[in-house]
Amino acid sequence: MRRGAGWAALTAVAALLSSCGLVGALGDDDAGAQTATVGVLVPAEGWQQADGEAVLAAVRAAVEERAGDIGGWTVEVVAVDEGEKGEATADAMTQLVDGDAVAVVGGLNTAAVRAAQPILDDEDVLFVSPADVVPEHTLGADPSAPLRPYRSYFRTAVGAEPPAAALARYAVSGLGAEAVAVVDGGDPAEVRAFTEAVDDLGGAVVASGSDVGTVISTARTEGATAVFVAGDPDVAVQVDRQVRSAGLEATLLGATAFGGDFGDDAADGAVRAQPAELDATAGVRSGRLADEIGVALGEFGAAAHDAGTAVGTVLARCLPPASSASSARRGCLGEMSQLDFAGATGEVSFDEYGDRAGGSVRFSVLQEEAWEVAGVEAGS
Repeated sequence: MRRGAGWAALTAVAALLSSCGLVGALGDDDAGAQTATVGVLVPAEGWQQADGEAVLAAVRAAVEERAGDIGGWTVEVVAVDEGEKGEATADAMTQLVDGDAVAVVGGLNTAAVRAAQPILDDEDVLFVSPADVVPEHTLGADPSAPLRPYRSYFRTAVGAEPPAAALARYAVSGLGAEAVAVVDGGDPAEVRAFTEAVDDLGGAVVASGSDVGTVISTARTEGATAVFVAGDPDVAVQVDRQVRSAGLEATLLGATAFGGDFGDDAADGAVRAQPAELDATAGVRSGRLADEIGVALGEFGAAAHDAGTAVGTVLARCLPPASSASSARRGCLGEMSQLDFAGATGEVSFDEYGDRAGGSVRFSVLQEEAWEVAGVEAGS
């Protein structure tokens, strides 16, 4: 496999793909080989630069291991700068898909992911993020009624975010709730996680406290469209009754509070979040992976190695029968959904939405006294 020659400028990706650094890496044995490019979308500078370098190194190592010896093909891994706020990502992705790109790994900020998704999806280019945490990127606008927006998008991120924070993302980003209420049923840590996440996302907690009646009354006055309950399931039952009695049009949200007998007589539509349950695997090597790739893993390095392993495995299957990189793209997407392997972070496979199976916070919705799994949120 031929490696890329460092960072590709956002406005000159195509030129860099044919630069001396890349051409100079082509050996005599590669003469006449077709080329397939894997872009790595990460920031070249700023506060996430070190994470970006770890992602790039991890992807290169993994792709080389799995797709470094495909007869008739040269696989290039090239870095593409997403910028600190995803600026110019769309131009970079357009130039990649106009060339011989078959996959892109990365997207460490939300703006970059959103800019890249539609462009890569339109051209059937596989897109895998080891870092993305936004529910609607895989589940659509409403995780309680999931609809996958981009079939080319997958995530290897491992869930680490508290379910309460995931519910805050759902409330503000999924439901579009600008005002939310919080009932403290005895778990201040959940209250804090939910409240801080709402604030970070630009929402507002307009009512909060342990007195159910007061919180619900204020929530109605202030126009809250979501109510989060922390702690005791008995308190959640009270909240459900008060919400219905007050005629408050709001979605009820909870994590531990929706355990016990809460669902036996509660109104349909309550949304519960539960922590990730990722299966460990034999041979997991994240402990020595940093030594193998030569850099500190950072926050996303292990998941990036799994993303690179997934991409490399897919390329080894879809490139040999293809006549060109572009003609291989659709077959690569088909192979991706079939993967199941022991990765650096645990068992790696994907659900119907492209999320890491078992590696994310799970959402479920109460329907006729039963919890129906609705989707997942990739963890941060």
